[in-house]
Amino acid sequence: MMHAVMMTSNPPLMYWQPATVEIFHQVREWRASGLPAGYTVDAGANVHVLCLGGYAAEVEKRLREIPGVKDVLKAGAGGGARVV
Repeated sequence: MMHAVMMTSNPPLMYWQPATVEIFHQVREWRASGLPAGYTVDAGANVHVLCLGGYAAEVEKRLREIPGVKDVLKAGAGGGARVV
């Protein structure tokens, strides 16, 4: 929703770059071919691609092959909830 508001404001704001949109297309193709991955976008042009740990190396490899991708950072789930 936030991105839609930014794109339709006057003047419009567009933070997405060609590589941003290419990642959207690629991840959708990967899913269609059986690689379970999805994506979300933060407030700018940064795409977060989500997958199970067993697929992380393949997803990272494929992301690095997309022209315009500057870096790939890996993160995993943290520990469970606890009282501090």
